[in-house]
Amino acid sequence: MNFGKNLSIFAQIVAYIIAIVVLIQILNAIFGGTWEIEEIILALLVFNLTVTFSLGGAIINLNNKISHVDKRMHAHFEWHRGRNK
Repeated sequence: MNFGKNLSIFAQIVAYIIAIVVLIQILNAIFGGTWEIEEIILALLVFNLTVTFSLGGAIINLNNKISHVDKRMHAHFEWHRGRNK
């Protein structure tokens, strides 16, 4: 299992859910709704943290992929060195 990929997918799903709830509450606040401004700011902060973890998982996943490419290139260059000698 790839931890970075799973973390990224889970955090993205949570971020979408939080974004929908925050957007609905912001629209409710604009049209005389239920949440106070402090609660909206707190919800946006939680959304920001969720997006940060989502990006962190994507970066971990990307780093794993890049490290495998480096190993393949190194093996390929070593193959050429052995063949040219």
